[in-house]
Amino acid sequence: MTTLDKESLVEKLLDFLTVLHRCFSETTYVQDRPLYATDIAVAVGWLVRLREGALPNEVRADIVDSATTKHFADYWKQGTWGEIEVLALKMLQDEIGKMRM
Repeated sequence: MTTLDKESLVEKLLDFLTVLHRCFSETTYVQDRPLYATDIAVAVGWLVRLREGALPNEVRADIVDSATTKHFADYWKQGTWGEIEVLALKMLQDEIGKMRM
């Protein structure tokens, strides 16, 4: 089990943002783009909090929180890109959930 440090969390968040950006740019459902943009803003907010001095465990707690899962998965995005986003969030939550604090 690896330790949750700032650098590891930033790397995982950047991987997640890469998926979100791809969902945003590749979806053919124009009405889904504002939803992806909101999700990107939430994930960027986690990075900003780390940059401004938040502890990795504080940000981790927000990411694995059920409210975060609800935010990203509660409203339905159409097609494969919506499924990819939810899978990416689950992977992020699972990966950082396994890391030692």
